[in-house]
Amino acid sequence: MLGKIEKSSLIYKYIISYLLVFLIPFVFMSVFIYYNSVSSLRTEIEQSNINKLEQVENMTNERIKELEKIASSIAYDPRLTPYMMEHGYYGKEAQDELRKYKDNSSIIQELFVYFHNQGQLIYSSNGLYSFTTLTQRIYQFDTWEKDSMVQQLHSAQPLILPVGDVTLKNGVRDRMIAFIFPIAPNNPNPYGSVMYFIEESTLTDMIENILADFKGNTYILDENQQLVVSAVKGEEISFAQLDPTLIEKRGVQTTRINGQKYSLVTVTSDMSGWTFVTLMDSDQFFERVIHRATFIIVLLIIILLVGLAAAILLGKKQYRPIQGLFEFAKMSSTKTPNWGGENELEAIRQTITTIFKDHKSLSETVDLQKPYAKEQLLTKMLKESFPNEQEIESMLRALNMTMNEGPHFVAIVEFQKEEYEGNQQNWEQFIDSLSQLTLPNATVNGVDLLYQQHTLAFIISLEEKDDIEQQRRMLVETLQQFIQKHSPLKVLIVTVGTSYEKKNHINRSYIEALTVLDYQFAVSEGSLVFFEELGSPGERALGYPREDQMKLAQSLKQGDQVVALETLHTMLTNLAKAEMSIQALKYICFDIINTVIKTAMELQLTLNLDDYKELGEFQSVEQLSQHLSPLILKICQTVEDKTENRSQHLRRELLEYIQEHYTSYDLTLEGIAYHFELSVPYLSKFIKEQTGETFTQYVLTLRMEAVKKQLRETNQPIKEIVSNVGYKDVANFTRRFKQLEGVTPGQYRKLNR
Repeated sequence: MLGKIEKSSLIYKYIISYLLVFLIPFVFMSVFIYYNSVSSLRTEIEQSNINKLEQVENMTNERIKELEKIASSIAYDPRLTPYMMEHGYYGKEAQDELRKYKDNSSIIQELFVYFHNQGQLIYSSNGLYSFTTLTQRIYQFDTWEKDSMVQQLHSAQPLILPVGDVTLKNGVRDRMIAFIFPIAPNNPNPYGSVMYFIEESTLTDMIENILADFKGNTYILDENQQLVVSAVKGEEISFAQLDPTLIEKRGVQTTRINGQKYSLVTVTSDMSGWTFVTLMDSDQFFERVIHRATFIIVLLIIILLVGLAAAILLGKKQYRPIQGLFEFAKMSSTKTPNWGGENELEAIRQTITTIFKDHKSLSETVDLQKPYAKEQLLTKMLKESFPNEQEIESMLRALNMTMNEGPHFVAIVEFQKEEYEGNQQNWEQFIDSLSQLTLPNATVNGVDLLYQQHTLAFIISLEEKDDIEQQRRMLVETLQQFIQKHSPLKVLIVTVGTSYEKKNHINRSYIEALTVLDYQFAVSEGSLVFFEELGSPGERALGYPREDQMKLAQSLKQGDQVVALETLHTMLTNLAKAEMSIQALKYICFDIINTVIKTAMELQLTLNLDDYKELGEFQSVEQLSQHLSPLILKICQTVEDKTENRSQHLRRELLEYIQEHYTSYDLTLEGIAYHFELSVPYLSKFIKEQTGETFTQYVLTLRMEAVKKQLRETNQPIKEIVSNVGYKDVANFTRRFKQLEGVTPGQYRKLNR
């Protein structure tokens, strides 16, 4: 009996000690949580309103961008030219095409195309209308007159018009907003307009969905502070009752209307200039404060009860939970130290220390991926047109890469491929040595071009803007001497593009260097050739754009529509300014057309030349530009799609091959490269690019997953399982398995049964 009393007394001591340890921090924590949660709730709700309003702003901006993009596509769509839409046969196809544009948008109620030279006729996805028919039979506007509509369709700037109430053909009443975009966009002299009708309810539904359970009024104002649309959820407040000075202040304001206190939130879009305003009853905030306070009190009571129960349970169980945690830590540890003389808490501390060490190892692994990310960025700078330099600068900072402010130019070095066999190791050492390459007053960043074996590209950025051409020639000669001295392979040619001020124009210089690369048969081995040296002096004297024609052809081969259109514009602008006979000018224009068509044929692109008969029927240089631009865009898009398809096809076949053969003992990178007729360096980088892992890591991952699956689902001996996935050395695999999983294969099987 005495023993039972002593045991109960000991349990009570444990319970009291746990309660003291728990209750004192709990009281302070409860007061702190309650005060901070309730006092900061109003600020949180107001910030939530701002965030929701910014969502409305972003969603609206996306819709305007969508409409502008459709208008731009229509402007350059060869199926929607005035000729095609007027044509008796092709007009039906043009109407179907307009219907596709309309159906591809979730917000467009109707879409119209108007050409300035068409007088009183306007095209839609439902056919051709006169303005009289449109405004009197199809859409009967209460306030929008026909003459006003025609005048606004001649605007050279985008317009957004809240046209008010309208009666549709079926008698239904609705409120509409008209969006008008001139075509072609950014052209000071547009030849027509695209007009969209958007139901006002589309915007109000979007606003109500975003604001969710908040009740209030939302207003959207245009750049002139005129009301475009309003959405009411709850009591309606007229926009005229709002103080304009509060709207101009932006952010969160408090106001009183009819003696009632309201919270006014204002956000202005930098893109469209529109102002978004919400007006909400402040009483909503206090209701949520009461709800929050009640929730916190209930939660704290629950925590208190749980804590009391936990204290009683801990007192009864004494060290049993700690002992269980100790056993788990001992089993989960990636190492096997001798814990015989240590207490449980020390053992747990060692396990946590090991976890932190593993985390540090993971961070080091991430650092190892940085060279791959740097190479990806350089490749993207060479092959793509970034919209601005800020995106490039942010990526450079994230990767700790240095690049002077410019000008920038690209040099390409091509090596003798046949000499690679037997020089693989020396070539890899040479590639590593390039990371130490420095040039005076310039930064140099090199990248191995995956799609052109044994070809390197260098982005060279200057520090000074004086004597650019002299610096450029001197730096490339220094680079050529370094490569010829250290490379194990013979240099075939070094090509150099012209310099550009902006980082997002580096791809122009790259295409120029590639253009020179295509003409290496005309120069001696090891030559240094600059892009501007391609044309003969006689051609330059006559104003013949030989270099630009070659650059146009190369940009088409690369699928770079930005550079292709830019080069075409430069050539045609220079021709328009040149003092030459009309006959000579026409010959050159026909040669430009021939360059585009010939390049398409070299790329094995199927073109129905009957569809491009109008290419030769131009009356001016500007008209030729309008005829060629859609064809260039089509060629570039086709090249881009083919490149992507080839990459996806290779990726699919390569990964399928590895997944079928990863259990083979003799699976090697060299054997796979031989099977797919690829070089080993290219294959290694391609696998890393597609999977994020090296070939060895990827195969190890497949084998590990196969082993774990068989350990969980079968009773096969571990030695047999390991052998079946392609490992001969079972002991070495067991060490590797424990290093990655923290337990041996046998322990893993027991834990996962």
